Amino acid sequence: MTATLVPRPVRHARRGAMVALARAEARLVLRSPLLWGGMVLSLTLCTAWGWTTMPTWETFGQDAGMSSLVLAGALLLAGHLAASRDRRAGAESLETMPTTAARRGVGLLALVAVSGAAGATLCLAGLLLMLPAWPVGRFDPWVLLVTVVVPATGAAIGIVVGRWLPTTAAGPLTMIAMAVVLTSLLGTGPDTVLLHLFPVPDAPWVTGAARPTGWHLIYLMSVLVAIVALLWWRHRRIIAIGVILTAIATSAFATDQQARATPAAIYPEMNDALAGPAVLDCEMHGGVRYCALPHYAGWIPLWREAVEPVARNLPAEATRPTVRQLAGMDDGVVLVPGLPEIATWPRWGRHGRWAKDSRTQMTIAYTTAATGLFGRGITSFDDDARSGCSGAGQHRTVVALWLLAQALPDGARHLADGGLSLGRVRYDRADAQAASALLARPRDEVAAFLSAHWTQIMDPAETALTPLGVTVKPPAFPTGSEPSDQPRVCR
Repeated sequence: MTATLVPRPVRHARRGAMVALARAEARLVLRSPLLWGGMVLSLTLCTAWGWTTMPTWETFGQDAGMSSLVLAGALLLAGHLAASRDRRAGAESLETMPTTAARRGVGLLALVAVSGAAGATLCLAGLLLMLPAWPVGRFDPWVLLVTVVVPATGAAIGIVVGRWLPTTAAGPLTMIAMAVVLTSLLGTGPDTVLLHLFPVPDAPWVTGAARPTGWHLIYLMSVLVAIVALLWWRHRRIIAIGVILTAIATSAFATDQQARATPAAIYPEMNDALAGPAVLDCEMHGGVRYCALPHYAGWIPLWREAVEPVARNLPAEATRPTVRQLAGMDDGVVLVPGLPEIATWPRWGRHGRWAKDSRTQMTIAYTTAATGLFGRGITSFDDDARSGCSGAGQHRTVVALWLLAQALPDGARHLADGGLSLGRVRYDRADAQAASALLARPRDEVAAFLSAHWTQIMDPAETALTPLGVTVKPPAFPTGSEPSDQPRVCR
């Protein structure tokens, strides 16, 4: 009697095989050029977008979030290639693997975890590349967590597509389709609910305003859960349907809460509660008052670098304007009635020519405000569109040029070649020549004269600098309306 030995069927390894597969997939994706290429490109974009301006938490959240979308696209391709590896180009099927298809899908979720860690690394690296500068403004941790969820979602989409469509072209086509969807969401109006579906939350309606970013993170997490649940559609369909429906309901509720938390109309009282005089952080330095928005006091040293070269040459009797930071609406009301001030926005150059431009604009604004030429200066990267005035012939214009030429590093050279700007205040060549003559005199002599005659100098019709050799004569001030083709005379 002969006996035939039938090999026992290979029992599917359970937890051990699934863990081994997860570790193997994690090692493979960590060596993937798609991961590291996406990291380098995303970090480069995040750094480039914030290279010219001093960082704030709001702008960094936007830059890091948008760059994480690029990383998510790379990880979508990596996830698709990993999920379709065993069914692509004639490779062995899942039947020869020591686990079930469902557990194979669970093992692939290691890519989602690695992708989330890659997003967190991207966010941290972006912060470190800003040093020694550090973001100011209101810190919102939920915005930064978007950089973790978005890459993980990209990898999950790639895995699901790879399980259902293992062909090589499916990954790039899915990435293109997702790019089209995201672009269409960006093109929606600000009043539509669809705008809240974009993965990166929108900027607040005013600097420092609370945002429903917690609800937005719940929405993103729900989307991620629904995508992951699709892996069990063929194996645990009832459970998958229940999870997907719950995730959809949660994301819809979170999106609705976002829409409700966004104000439909903005009133001045709302702006004052966030950026009004009562909440400003004010400091006194060298007789100058600096008032920053909440959490923006770290920029006051930057403003001092622009203002103090002018303020220290002003006579003790001179009024020193306030430096005030605005958030959104500008009602034109100064902090202290009768005290001039200049205003700046939540934006400042970070280094190089951008930082120099910010300092120069504030120095000019402070000089014209301190000499009464322009009552309320506005300084920003792009000069305000308000019309200027002509200070030609006025002796306070000559003093303003004298102050500015000493305050700017290359001010004297620009004054000599006619390139020194007073912002929206116009002047003539004779005014520049008179200011150059003042620069040729000893500074202490000029400073003593300004201190003794400051009130007369501030009068636009006076010729107080005549004893110092200034011969320019103030223009005739029209009593009626000025011609429209002529610049308004500074009063």
